[in-house]
Formats: sequence, structure tokens, C-alpha cells
Amino acid sequence: MLARIKAEPELKEIPVVVLTSSDAEHDIVKSYQLGANCYVTKPVGLVAFQSIVQAIEGFWFTVVKLP
Repeated sequence: MLARIKAEPELKEIPVVVLTSSDAEHDIVKSYQLGANCYVTKPVGLVAFQSIVQAIEGFWFTVVKLP
């Protein structure tokens, strides 16, 4: 799905954050090869998960300058 998104001219500039339970190196490398802009491993607990999601939101919507 990531490769398809990045192959579409109308969609390819949309930042894609991969949020996954995998911390396997091959998954990380493959995600970036396919065009992921960020790879985040989900924490186990709900509070930690919410914190990560808020950090991602804060970064992409307040720090990053997008076209």
C-alpha cells in the first residue's frame, strides 16, 4: 500500500508515518525504501501509545514545513 501511495502523483507528497509493532531492521529499511517519512514502533501501554501519537501529531503539524 505504501508503494502505491508514493507512486500516485496526487498522493506522493503526503507524509506517511508507519506506526507498527515491529522493530525489525528489515521492516524499517523496507518502509523507508518504499517512501515512508517516519517509522515509529508502537509502545505497549495505552498511556505511552497516546504520548507517541501526540508527539507525532505535534511534530508533523507544528514543526515540519510542508509544501
